[in-house]
Amino acid sequence: MELKLDKLSSPLNKSNLKRIIYMRTFSGLLAVYLVLMIFFSVFLIIQVNKMKKMELGSFVLQINSDIGDILQNNTDSKTKTVDILKIKKELVNYPSFFNYSETELALFTDDYDLIFNTNDHWLCSYTERTEGNKGYSGYGYINQEKWFSKEDAVAIYNYLYADLKAKKQGDLTGYSIGINGFWVKNEEIIPKEITVTPMYASKFDEKGLVSSSSSGISTNWKVYKARYGKTENLQYFEYGHIIPKYTDKDSANRTELRKQVVDSQKLKNYVEQSIVRPYVQHVKFLTYRYYLAQPYKNIIKLTEDNKKYSEFWVTFAREVNLLASCSATLAFVWVSCLLTFMGAALILSAQTYKTYRHREELEMQRNYTTNALAHDLKTPLSIISGYAQNLIENIHSNKRERYAENIVVNINRMDVIIREMLELSRLEYQQFMPEYQDVALGKVCSDIINCYAEVSNEKNLSVSLEGDALVKADNSLIVRVIDNLFINALDNTPGGGKIKIKIFDDTLEIYNSGSHILDEKLKEIWQPYKKADESRSNTKGTGLGLSIVSSILEMHKFSYGAENCDAGVIFWFKFGNRSSIINT
Repeated sequence: MELKLDKLSSPLNKSNLKRIIYMRTFSGLLAVYLVLMIFFSVFLIIQVNKMKKMELGSFVLQINSDIGDILQNNTDSKTKTVDILKIKKELVNYPSFFNYSETELALFTDDYDLIFNTNDHWLCSYTERTEGNKGYSGYGYINQEKWFSKEDAVAIYNYLYADLKAKKQGDLTGYSIGINGFWVKNEEIIPKEITVTPMYASKFDEKGLVSSSSSGISTNWKVYKARYGKTENLQYFEYGHIIPKYTDKDSANRTELRKQVVDSQKLKNYVEQSIVRPYVQHVKFLTYRYYLAQPYKNIIKLTEDNKKYSEFWVTFAREVNLLASCSATLAFVWVSCLLTFMGAALILSAQTYKTYRHREELEMQRNYTTNALAHDLKTPLSIISGYAQNLIENIHSNKRERYAENIVVNINRMDVIIREMLELSRLEYQQFMPEYQDVALGKVCSDIINCYAEVSNEKNLSVSLEGDALVKADNSLIVRVIDNLFINALDNTPGGGKIKIKIFDDTLEIYNSGSHILDEKLKEIWQPYKKADESRSNTKGTGLGLSIVSSILEMHKFSYGAENCDAGVIFWFKFGNRSSIINT
């Protein structure tokens, strides 16, 4: 993203720049975010799909083993006869486990005849027989659609699966669904009437859940009569109870699954094709049905004509919505990553804008410095050109020596300007490393004061030095810093004024009397060719002295600054814990 900085001088353009940077950064990171999230979502869904297949495989092996035990217990090993009726009765209660796992199954013989399959009939329990004081439970199914009207079946279903939240003693917790009189035909129960009794909370546990409840009434609250027919020669029982199996929120899907598991032709095709993994059927967006068949004892035999054979087959079917299965993970990852990307975009945008602003300032400073340097070099070049022209044309031959001396003076002046520019450039780009050693600041200051004693005397200045300290620094660079600061003080102190140098525990200050620096100029004076106030200075320096000072101090990691005081200005820098006090 490249923007032209020469069009960004107005506040409006700066505002546009900021908006463009933020929009491009957010748009770029948003595109990256969407691509990564899409790839992650696809990857997660694929992994969940694999996991669901593995879960079904493990579930099938477990259930198939349990059903195998039931089949083996009801098969005569000598006569090879199978008690189908007993197997059905034992399987009636067993499916409550896989009903909760949303899996449908069916049991077939070796000839693909259906023996048993899961259904949505009501599961009932009752006391089948008693031996002494011990009772043995029996189980069966009530085909509600067969014995009750649609309205009564729906009403009983709603009572059976009523989800009530009791909060205090006496609140309604649910309903007890009983059977008053019924006949048993194989695994089927033919009811006489069904009763509904409300149950009320009587005790709560430590977690606030109902631990026990009672009816609170002596008579049945609701009674639904069944439309039963002939029941001769069937065993009759007085009382039974309907057990909630599961709440089937999508009965249409479960019905379709049941159609698949009871389909004998589908089982034959599965066996003939030697499929050893789940058969997958796409239903709708990210919703799949898995179908799997397992042989008795997980062993497939071959007949003489090489056809696959097993005494029994168990088929399984399950429907899985992959999106719903991983929705919680996807929601967490999408939201958390979005917040992360938004935070990163905000930080990156702010940093990018700051960088562009810095580049703009550097560009403006470069242009300003170039113009100032050109202006400083223009004067001596003009003088040299004029004197050189006079020498060539032999004008005022008696002034030839004066012309030559002035040419040398201006060349030297240009040399100083160029050298200081090169030195400043070298310091800013840190083309060398400081050589740290112990530097006695008091001695450095004393030598510099002595060096400029003649200038100070000419201006009738009062110069004083207080304190001393050793500092770890590059000797030549620190000398240059103090020298430039002292020259700045000399240039800006009026005749008869004062210059004071004070060295404290961690700070060196150079004070000079005179006019103040405007507050808005205090930070600009450290930039090349920036003058605090034209009225403050009559110097003929290069305008680079304070810039060189700031570069050297930043290289040493010393803080620095300038501030106005009562009768003048103080320039200072802190050398921190890189010093030790010298007792004088």
